[in-house]
Parts: sequence; structure tokens; C-alpha cells
Amino acid sequence: MKKLLVGTSFLLSSLIAPTFAEEKNNFYLSVGGGLAFPSDVEGDSKLGGTAYDQKYETDNTGLFSVGIGKAFNDFRVEFNYSQATVESDTFSVTSGGAGVTASITPALESDVKTYMIYGYKDFPNETKFTPYAGVGLGIGSFSADNQTATVAGTAYKFEGAEESVFSFALKGGASYEIAQNTSIYSEAMYQNFASYDVSKAGFETVNYDSSNIFAVTAGLKFNF
Repeated sequence: MKKLLVGTSFLLSSLIAPTFAEEKNNFYLSVGGGLAFPSDVEGDSKLGGTAYDQKYETDNTGLFSVGIGKAFNDFRVEFNYSQATVESDTFSVTSGGAGVTASITPALESDVKTYMIYGYKDFPNETKFTPYAGVGLGIGSFSADNQTATVAGTAYKFEGAEESVFSFALKGGASYEIAQNTSIYSEAMYQNFASYDVSKAGFETVNYDSSNIFAVTAGLKFNF
């Protein structure tokens, strides 16, 4: 009986240990950052009874992201949070296709935060490089200060507001294993944000068009 128990215990441990090892590598944490190239922010508004098209010419900016996910063989599901600040000190308006003198105070500085769920497909091979592609759906959140726009010599108030909109994203990249349970990765991302309106008493109503961000990032991924 004692030999049977010892043998059974050894058999169970040999079966359970690989299972635990496999489960240990199913979850991962990724942390990364890089450079983002936001599209210009465009919209339209009716100011003093005249329809105007507006444009903020944005600057390139940094982007930070953190994700936590789980792998299912060659597929992964991940929750990802990212943050960037979109800035612009150039504001222009047109009416009927003709440019109109305009300026804004202060310069645009909008915090963009995203909360996304991604599905990834890994393409493993015989090397330590693993290419992958992914699609994400979620929410983009914009937060900016109020602004005063002077258009054709008349001042108008624009509310900065905090708005959340639908967002989708596409990613492609590759990871490289540098140590057990640790990899570095680099990826390119395209992310689109839905159009939205900002309307509040005391401020001008602005209809913002859909916008997007293209980003190139790199970081570390830790399996556990």
C-alpha cells in the first residue's frame, strides 16, 4: 500500500506540475511606450449665424500603454489602457471654402485615454521571434480645457469637456524572447475614434469629426 501511495503521488505530481507550468504562462503583463502621430482635429460650428469648418493642426506626441491578458494557444485576449496628450497651437477656420482669420487661447491640449479589449493571433515559428496581429474594440476618452476662439474679430467660447466615444484599433508587431517568461515587443497601431458633439449652455456647439492616431511603440511583456 505504501509503495502504491508513493507511486500514485509521483504520478500525480508529474501530471500536475506541467499543468501548473502551462497555466503559469497563460497570463501576461505588458508595458510599453512610443511615438504617436494623431490626425488633425476637425469639426464644424455655426458662429454668429455663419457656418464654419474648424481645424486644429496637431503635433506628434508620446504614448504610454499597459495591458494584461491571457493566452489560449496561439490566440490572446487582452485588456489594454493607453494614454497620450494631443497638442496644437495652430487653429484655422474656413467658411464657404474661404479662409478666415482665427486664433485660440489657450493652445489645445487634450488628454486622450483609451480602454480597449484586443484579440490577437500569434504566429509562432522555430525562432524566438513571434509575429502577431490584433483587432481591438473599446472606448476613447477626451479631456481638454475650455478655450476662447477669436474668429473674424469676434470671441467665442468653446467648452473643452470630457467626452467618451467608440473606438476600434488594428495592431501588428513581433515579440522576441529575451529570458524565461520575459519578451520585448515592437508594434504599429492604427486607432480610430468616432465623431462626437460638444454642446452646453454658454458655449458654442461644435461637431467634431472622426479622428485617428497612428503609433509605433515598444515594450516588455512578462508571462506569469
